[in-house]
Order: sequence, then C-alpha cells, then structure tokens
Amino acid sequence: MKFTLFLFNKIKVLIEYSGLITKFIIGFGICLILCYFIYIDYFPTDLSLGDGLLFLVITIKFLLVYVLFLSTHYAFGRIIIFIVKSILNSIMFLFNIRKILKNYLNIEMVTLVNIMKYMDKLSVYFVKFIFYIIGFALVFIFYNEKSVNLLLMIFLSILLACFIKEFIKFFRSNLSYSDELLVENTEKKHVKLAIMLMSILLIPSVIYLAYSQKQNNFLINSTLASIREDDKQSIIFIKFGLKDLFPKSKIGERKGEYVELKNTEILLRGIGKNALVQYKSKAKDYQGNDVQIKVKVEIPNDSLLVVRRSYSR
Repeated sequence: MKFTLFLFNKIKVLIEYSGLITKFIIGFGICLILCYFIYIDYFPTDLSLGDGLLFLVITIKFLLVYVLFLSTHYAFGRIIIFIVKSILNSIMFLFNIRKILKNYLNIEMVTLVNIMKYMDKLSVYFVKFIFYIIGFALVFIFYNEKSVNLLLMIFLSILLACFIKEFIKFFRSNLSYSDELLVENTEKKHVKLAIMLMSILLIPSVIYLAYSQKQNNFLINSTLASIREDDKQSIIFIKFGLKDLFPKSKIGERKGEYVELKNTEILLRGIGKNALVQYKSKAKDYQGNDVQIKVKVEIPNDSLLVVRRSYSR
C-alpha cells in the first residue's frame, strides 16, 4: 500500500509539472531549429503554431542522440585513461614487485571477507567493462575515418571523462560546514556544480559541431533526418510544373505528375509552407574563373515527393 501511494504521489507531481515540461521541450526544440536555420543560412517567414509538434519530436530525438554522444565519448575516454593507468601501474609493479608479492602472498590476509570484497569489486568492474566496450563500439558513428576526426574523438573523450570524474568527485565530497557558513557554502557549491554540469553538456558538443564536417555530422543529421533529405538516402521528386526552377542537368526521369531531381538535397521541409531544396552549380567570379556555388530554391511542401531507399543484404 505504501509503495502504491509512493507511485501515486510521483505520478501526481509529474502531471502537475507536465505542462511546464512540455513548454520547455517545445522551447528547446525551437532553439534547435533556430540554430539549424543559422546553420543553413535560411529563415522561413511562414512558421505557425502547428509546427510545435515537430519541434517536440526534434527535441526528443536530439536528447536521445545527445545522451548517446555523451555516454559513448565518456566510455571511450575511460578506456583511454584505463589503458594509460594500466601501463603506468605495470611499470610501478615491475619496480616494486618484491614488496607487492610479499604483501599479497601473506596467508593471514586471505579471509572470506576479503574474498567477497574482491568479488564485489570484480563484478562492478565487469559491468563497467561491458558499458565501456559498448560505448567504444558506438562512438565511431559520430566520425569518419579521417585522422583529424579520430584525434578530435580522442580529445573529446578524454576531456569529457575528466569533466565527469571531477563532477562526481565534487558532488560526493562531504564538506564540513559551520552553522554560520552552511547556507553560503551550500550555495557556492551548487553554483560550482551547475557550472561543471554546463561544461559537461556544452563544451564537448560545441567543439564537435565546430570542427566536424557538416556532411558527416551525425549529431545534426540524425536529429534533423525528419526535415532534411538527400539523394543518397532517398529519391526526390517535384511536380512537373516546377522543373524550370532547376537546370536541365538536375532534372531526371518523369513519373506521372512528378519529375525526379538529381544531385540535390532537401535542407528543410515540413516546417512552414515551403521546403528548401539545394543543388550545386558553377558560376564565374570577378576574375572570370569557374567557382562552385550552392543554389537554394524554395518550393511548396505539397509539391515535393520523397521516396526513401532501402538497402537489403
């Protein structure tokens, strides 16, 4: 009965704050969309309140991918630190092998309590090891095979592991406060914890977004997959009447009322009335040299048709 009341109270609190949580999620989604508008250098002028559900979906997807980003980098960072510590400990062991063997081979120290403590620690280490291995396997989805990206991955992993270690260490620290300074010191501690938490959440992601290549940015591509497409993953069609907005080299085979677009990508769709389609072309600079440019074309959302490709092994 007590457990039922406990669950009821928790559900009641969640329902009371559900409106605030929903507003926060939608607001956070709007911030993400605004950042993406800056990212693609485009801002639609016909947004409506009906786009709030899409903002909610984008926020949830971003949070899930972001948790994966932090956890995998933390796991990989812990593996790197573990390897470095193991090498250093091996060197120390070789220099102090006699003293260490003398202590560990003492029969009087081998008791059932010590064995149980050792087994408990071993089980905890085993669970951590499984988590680290999974994180190590998944962290590579955020990067390609270039050496610069691998160096960035190693740097961010070590940085995040150190940040989280210091945060946990400071969070668990038991400081002895006097009654006069208890409130003041507690407030300072909370401010420092908040700063450390913001550093964990923002610094690695900002560095990743700044230095990773746009076309291979898994954090953005996976989060915004519902509002952008490219011809590698999908076949893009537009209504036949809009084909004159694109050069002939981008026009493919006609399918009924639609015509296929080649070598194009959709930067934005489903938000507002129009979608934003981009393709690459060539133009002359002020010196008369050929330069590659990106052309963006707005077309109505209802004039766009996307057929997703599926690859089977």
